[in-house]
Amino acid sequence: MVDGNPYRSSRVDAKKESSPQNDEQTHSAISSGHSFGNIRIINSLQHTERDVFYSTYWESQCLPALHPLFHSISRLASDRPMLKDAILALSSCNLSRLSAEKRLSQTGNMGSFSPSLIHQTRSQLYYSSAIRKFTSLNPLESPQNAAIILAVQVLFAYFESSMGNLHGFNCHVQGMSDFLKTTPSVSTDLTMQSILTAWMQVRFVVWWARAYFSSLDIQQQILSVPLPTLLPEFAASLDERRVEVLGIMCESHRLNFASLFQYWNTGLVSRLKNDTNQKSSHMQLAEESEKLDKWLRRLPSSEEPSKTNVYAVSSNAVDDNRNALYFLSHKAALNYAYYVVGRLMQCKSPLRNMQSRNSQIIGHECHEEEYWIRLLLRIAKGTNLRTSLTENNYTIGFTGLLLAAILRCQNMSLGIEIQDWLGALAELQSTEEGAFPVYQTLGVMKAINFQRSIGRDVFAITLPLDDGGGMPKFTAYSSQLITTLVFYGKSNITGDLFAECATINM
Repeated sequence: MVDGNPYRSSRVDAKKESSPQNDEQTHSAISSGHSFGNIRIINSLQHTERDVFYSTYWESQCLPALHPLFHSISRLASDRPMLKDAILALSSCNLSRLSAEKRLSQTGNMGSFSPSLIHQTRSQLYYSSAIRKFTSLNPLESPQNAAIILAVQVLFAYFESSMGNLHGFNCHVQGMSDFLKTTPSVSTDLTMQSILTAWMQVRFVVWWARAYFSSLDIQQQILSVPLPTLLPEFAASLDERRVEVLGIMCESHRLNFASLFQYWNTGLVSRLKNDTNQKSSHMQLAEESEKLDKWLRRLPSSEEPSKTNVYAVSSNAVDDNRNALYFLSHKAALNYAYYVVGRLMQCKSPLRNMQSRNSQIIGHECHEEEYWIRLLLRIAKGTNLRTSLTENNYTIGFTGLLLAAILRCQNMSLGIEIQDWLGALAELQSTEEGAFPVYQTLGVMKAINFQRSIGRDVFAITLPLDDGGGMPKFTAYSSQLITTLVFYGKSNITGDLFAECATINM
């Protein structure tokens, strides 16, 4: 299933972890606002005490962001060393990424901060230990331990997603798929279905990141991520509803962008092919719209927008007290945001109007989308920024959703509002949210808004050359060194389409 540790050749020297300089750097405030004691004392702890430290952090800070299944799975860790190491690896990885350290020297467009070296080092050591135990499993015992094996693979996938290691992530996806094929008896087990739900959520996270920061060829060829047939037909829980709506949102995004990119193809053959593909995409988008209708009809009232401001607002919420939208929980707010972006991606106005030179249409190709963009921004404004930073670690966060929105936003003032919201998040913590580097996305948004300010609407972005998703994020919050992007757009003055490479300033 997994033939080794993808980090072995790149692991940081463990001897560095107790240096006084690292002690001082790691003493930065943890983003959650909770204190976990003096770092120098923590550094001197014995291995068992470190396990307790990261287990405590896991329970208080990691579990709220995960599927409820992991509350019960975690109780089994004391008797299962492989599971324990996997939990501690993800816990220390999470703490490392939330404990930003100021870079001594800034390299290119990789940001001003790096993850905590001490927690990062320990995370890799725990991960290596878990991998060794995993690869030494007795195949004859696998069916009896199917739930634990699958849960550990999901934790591995979360770890690789956090680190931006696509190769390692894909190894675990393949391993998960192979194991399910050899263990058909898991299909009716409710625990297994919960594990699959958690697994699919992180698969959509990686899919979404790849759908944006990749080359044109990759974006045009990106495949769907179908839900496993083992999952129940009707989602019964908030987490199952999340995975269902994520699937609809991502597939709607894939169909929308695949159709849109074809406007920048040239030649008679391309145009004839476009017409055929457009009809097919429109029909498929209509099918996704029907799925979203069903999803909304089954949504409990407790997960709909609240009629009163019962979702607590603190100084960490970007709330202008006029149009923020509130929910009973952060998870419900994020699920509804996925619904809204799904609707946004199902709007067909740019697919109909992109080549139009009608003066009444130019500059208003995305007129249907503005309602949904405003609704998404209202949801973002009603959420707590710090909660977004801590609870969106293993799902698609508002940073990625608003990037999709700004590519359909032709209203300049609304585009600036989106940029300002992300700017407020960057002021609180400029590193990452929902696997998206905040500072990098903010730089892209500024570039898009600048293009709009000079009369050029941008509807899609790609990398000039694909980098395979970049390198694992050992010392950075972004896996890709992005200095230039290709912008695909239309002049809102002349109506001419353009595809041009531009430099990005982070």
